[in-house]
Amino acid sequence: MKEDLTMESKKILILFIAFIAIQPLIDVLTTASIFMVNTSLTVGVLLRTAYMVLALVFLLWMAKFSKNSRIFTIYLIGLALLIVINILSNLQIKDPYYLFQELKFFNKAIYFHIVLFGFLVVYRQLKDKNYNIASQTTKYLWISGMFIGVIFIIAQVTGTSLSNYSHTKVGFTGWFYAGNEVGAIMAIVLPIMALYAIEKTDSWKKSWSWIPFVLLSIGMLALGTKVGYGGIIIVLLSVLVGSLIMLLFMKKRNSTIKINLLIATFLTVVLIAITPLTPVYGNMFAHINSLGINLNFGDAVERPGDEVLVEGDEGFEPEEEETGITNEQVQNLVFSSRETYAKFVNDDFHSSPLMQQLFGLGFAGNYEIPEPGKSPTMIEMDFHDWFYSFGWITFFYMMVPLVWFVGKFLIHFVLNFKTHFTYFYILYGVAFLLGIGIAYTAGHVLTAPAVSIYLAAILAMLMVNEDLLQSK
Repeated sequence: MKEDLTMESKKILILFIAFIAIQPLIDVLTTASIFMVNTSLTVGVLLRTAYMVLALVFLLWMAKFSKNSRIFTIYLIGLALLIVINILSNLQIKDPYYLFQELKFFNKAIYFHIVLFGFLVVYRQLKDKNYNIASQTTKYLWISGMFIGVIFIIAQVTGTSLSNYSHTKVGFTGWFYAGNEVGAIMAIVLPIMALYAIEKTDSWKKSWSWIPFVLLSIGMLALGTKVGYGGIIIVLLSVLVGSLIMLLFMKKRNSTIKINLLIATFLTVVLIAITPLTPVYGNMFAHINSLGINLNFGDAVERPGDEVLVEGDEGFEPEEEETGITNEQVQNLVFSSRETYAKFVNDDFHSSPLMQQLFGLGFAGNYEIPEPGKSPTMIEMDFHDWFYSFGWITFFYMMVPLVWFVGKFLIHFVLNFKTHFTYFYILYGVAFLLGIGIAYTAGHVLTAPAVSIYLAAILAMLMVNEDLLQSK
């Protein structure tokens, strides 16, 4: 009876992890619910909120047996108290104050912490039951990526893909409603697709294992975003450079490494060759033109017979140095105008009362009554949104788990570099770093439950897989 109970509990824990695999299905159903029923309570909101509540209940129940769960629970209680202070202070300061919007944002912003702690405890329980958490996580992420890639292809072939842009730029989101979010998900999952392909490709006959990776990459190119294109380049270069280091410097003479090195090289060359045909290529030029940047090079041509004056000659006038592109224009190209709004919110933050600086401005800062058809908006750079929305105290409180776990893993990786420099750690590391990088530049990661769940699962699995979270 006890053994049956153990098996049942193990299945429940596995289902908690398997939820990752059906994320794209939830997103497609969310798109359908948006078009069929005009409501903010979509399928995605309901299912992910229910999942978060289950994670909380599980943490509370496990607190009776696990020291880790007790620590996580106490932390979340502290976070809840800080948010209550934020709400109470802003109720007195902000006018108008949209309580529903504020609560909706808080739910999205703390989702990462709750599911991260839930994953950490679940993974710890599964590993203690001798469950291979690494291979199963790879499998579920691969299923998720495969689903997205197939959906994009079907949507493009049938002409039913949603547009990623309303004007000027070109891009498609398949059957996914939120282009920024699905782009971030694809970038995070792509390295795992590459890892799965590498692990399966031990001979040329099995090079077809890279097909799912290619399908997802095609979808990322169809997005027309810098995140999509950059994600593919970073993953391919990671495989390419990692393979070269293993072959040349670590003397790992393995046919699998050579085969995958050649495949990654071939795919990189193909990507570079087709770049002028991709949506992101045209979109970048459209963005550059909108900034008034002149890309005409070599207009000044020295003609025979022209008198060339040098410094010291009579009539010499030094030419003004043409910078070509300003720092502000570079920032706009990278952050797509987010940096401009960040400056506005920064001014708002530093001119706000001390209570708001310590505990945050809440959702979208000190917004005014919006014009008809418009609503308050965020910066869409996650760490900036965390800081200005939660203030100095709560921001640092929220950063503690992220910095602690990431720092602990990095130290462990460096100390075990020779044994840990493998495709597994390289590509899982790239997946996590891509997520953090996108969170900083383009947002929609740490403040989007549909994306943050992937990042939380990856970090939790790596921590437990390396026994950096002890059984307590």
